[in-house]
Amino acid sequence: MYHRYVKIPVDHRKPSCFSHQPSQSEVIFVPKTDIDQAVINWIESFDVIVSNVTEGIYTPPNKGKVHIHNDTSTITNATKINFTWGPDTSTTRWWRVKDESLCKTDITDSSHITEIVNPDIVDHFDENNQHRELICESEQDCDMMHEKVINQPSLINVGQLHSTYNPDPTHGRWSLCYFLLNKDYTHLQFEKALNIFKEVSYE
Repeated sequence: MYHRYVKIPVDHRKPSCFSHQPSQSEVIFVPKTDIDQAVINWIESFDVIVSNVTEGIYTPPNKGKVHIHNDTSTITNATKINFTWGPDTSTTRWWRVKDESLCKTDITDSSHITEIVNPDIVDHFDENNQHRELICESEQDCDMMHEKVINQPSLINVGQLHSTYNPDPTHGRWSLCYFLLNKDYTHLQFEKALNIFKEVSYE
């Protein structure tokens, strides 16, 4: 229960903020001017909310990676819908840690988000506008549970530990990531997302 491709009737234009190719992995806030409202309208026609916490994730080429982490403060089944530009060989991997003591909580600097918008996700940031997520520093401490090429719009379970991998020798991968929320602005859980999008999602 980690991933599904999604059939979306409109193409999401590539954000202009993805025009550069960093030398290492990078997380940036994607401004409203780069959001494709036609796509947002289509997603929200399924009676869900697309969060205003919109990020771009860059995975560099030549076996580049984004480290093992999740996007919530505990293991959950929170859901994002991602749009990706890059090679057809780049993957997302999901992991299960062998011993919970090998995971640690990382307090991330969220100023790239909170200085621009008032985040709308319930309990995603603390009173100091900081975000906590779990990380595991070594792949040897985890078992890989699933791996999928991400070259099409995708529902992604981001509450579970995951990472990215890009074997392409020259081309980097940019992913635009939208948190999906319930009407009360809590995280939409993956099992519910599968039911909501069942007519337009596939493996």
